Amino acid sequence: MDIEDISRLKGNIVLVGVGNAMRGDDGAGPALIGELKAHMGGEHPRITMIDAGEVPENVLMDVVARKPDVIIFIDAADFHATPGTTRLIESCEIRSDGFSTHNASLKLSMDFLRRETNSDILLLGIQPAHTRLGEGLSEPVKKAIENILNLLMENITNA
Repeated sequence: MDIEDISRLKGNIVLVGVGNAMRGDDGAGPALIGELKAHMGGEHPRITMIDAGEVPENVLMDVVARKPDVIIFIDAADFHATPGTTRLIESCEIRSDGFSTHNASLKLSMDFLRRETNSDILLLGIQPAHTRLGEGLSEPVKKAIENILNLLMENITNA
């Protein structure tokens, strides 16, 4: 699914940024959540933004409590593309050994949320250039975050 195909993003939406800002592009998810909060003044009536850091399982009950229609995890994901490429990935496509840099916990978290909420659950993957300790976001990933931010601000925040 292409990132521009946002027709499924309706109703109450929970965006969950996953990653470690100390590991380069692995911090893409939390960086996007931070940018969205800054641009929206912190809150939106139907969009909840959560920075889960490296442990998405720590925020699961908060996500369930929001009664979401759609849950989107945002994370660095290696799908063998050019750095900065974005892709919406169906949760059923994620195996415990593929895509996200937080494979096992992210797959388990998505499976749990599917059982508890019956929500549409997706991974917004951003292809990292690097995930080395102590480095910041790469330029391609910064550009991807900017593009996603603009797309979300133009579409779902005004819907």
